[in-house]
Amino acid sequence: MWFVFAAFLFMFIGRKVGWALSKGLFYPAPIPVSLIGLVLWGVGVGWCMSCLIGWQHPNAVLKWIFGFALAAYVSIPNYGLVNESTIPSDAMPRHTMILWVPLFVYIATEFATASMR
Repeated sequence: MWFVFAAFLFMFIGRKVGWALSKGLFYPAPIPVSLIGLVLWGVGVGWCMSCLIGWQHPNAVLKWIFGFALAAYVSIPNYGLVNESTIPSDAMPRHTMILWVPLFVYIATEFATASMR
């Protein structure tokens, strides 16, 4: 039960921080700075969830639903931030980068940390 509570708390805080970083850094910063921030965001989300799983040792169902899937949701910092139909076509590559880079980095981080568990 504590794992589910901690995972939802992680989600709530992670969504707020992700939106703030998206508005303050990922969209307005130069692309190299944004890319570095996105990689750090994906690694940070993966590391935090790995630590939570290592601390609580949930069963497989909780680990996959409230652990990995929930962290994948949090790893997309701009999810639900803007209506995609309002994004100009010239800004769409950056939006797509912000959407996918941290998710792929999160997945890679989870595979990398799985061998340590």
